Amino acid sequence: YSLADIMHAADLVNMAIEEKEVKVVGMHCNSCVNAVQLSLTDVDGIEDAKADLDTGITKIKLDTDKVSDDDIKEAVEEAGFNVE
Repeated sequence: YSLADIMHAADLVNMAIEEKEVKVVGMHCNSCVNAVQLSLTDVDGIEDAKADLDTGITKIKLDTDKVSDDDIKEAVEEAGFNVE
């Protein structure tokens, strides 16, 4: 293994990964869902985001040491939507 591999593994062990759900308001189509998911996954510390068009519930896998609720809200707003 390279030093980079070892450092990456150490970073993964030290991450405070949690899953969080937020309600996103205003999504009307799959393009909306994609915009929300892309905006969220562009945030450093967000590993994954899955938005549900029907319910508006977006499940986010994130490193809580790096990502705040305000970061999530800001990313959703940058995509053109709101967090309820």
